[in-house]
Amino acid sequence: MAGYYPVFLDLKGRSCVVIGGGEVAERKVAALLECGARVRVVAPQVTEGVQRWAGQGKIELLARAYRPGDLRGAYLAIAGTDDRSANAQVYQEAQELGVLVNVVDDPPRCSFIAPAVVRRGEVQIAISTSGASPALARHLRELLEAAVPPEYGALAEVLRRVRGRLREAGTTASPEAWQAALDGELLALLRRGGEAAAEAWLLERLRVTAAP
Repeated sequence: MAGYYPVFLDLKGRSCVVIGGGEVAERKVAALLECGARVRVVAPQVTEGVQRWAGQGKIELLARAYRPGDLRGAYLAIAGTDDRSANAQVYQEAQELGVLVNVVDDPPRCSFIAPAVVRRGEVQIAISTSGASPALARHLRELLEAAVPPEYGALAEVLRRVRGRLREAGTTASPEAWQAALDGELLALLRRGGEAAAEAWLLERLRVTAAP
C-alpha cells in the first residue's frame, strides 16, 4: 500500500466547509479556526460551541442538512455526520470539484487524513498511522506531549529572530553550526534567563562560525 505524503497546508483565508455539527465537527472547526481558515458549517443541529462561534461571527452556519453545491468554492471539506449516505455525497462532490476532503473515520473516502498533533507555538509535530489506528496516534501524541516541553515554542521564536539578525548582517551559519547550538545548554538558558538571554547567547555563538 502506498503511504501518505506528509504535508502542512496553509489555510489562512481559505474557504473550508464542515458538514456536521456534533462534537467531532466542533473539534474540526476549532482546528480550522486556529489555522486562520474561513469556515462554513452545514448542519441542522450543532453543539453549543459551534453555535457560539456562529453568534460571534467567527464562522458561517447554514442550519440545514447538506445539499449538493455546498462545497462550491471550497478549498477543503470535512464530512463528520452520522449519515453515511450524506458523507458519501460530500465525498463525491469533492471529487468532482477537486476539493480536498476528509470523511471522518472513513479512510477510503479521504483525499487527506488529519494527524494527531503536538503544538508548541510554531512547532508542530504531526503523528499519523495512515488511518490504521487513531487510538495509537493519540497514544503517541500523549507520549510526545510529555517528552517535548513547552519551551520549544519560545525556542522556535528565538531561532527565527536570530536567523533574521544574521541575514541583516549579511552572514550565514552552516547547518552544522545551527545543529551544534541546539543543545541542552540553550534550552536551559531559555528557562533560566528568558528569550532575550537565549537570543544573545545563540547569536554570539553562531557569529563565531558564521561566514560572510
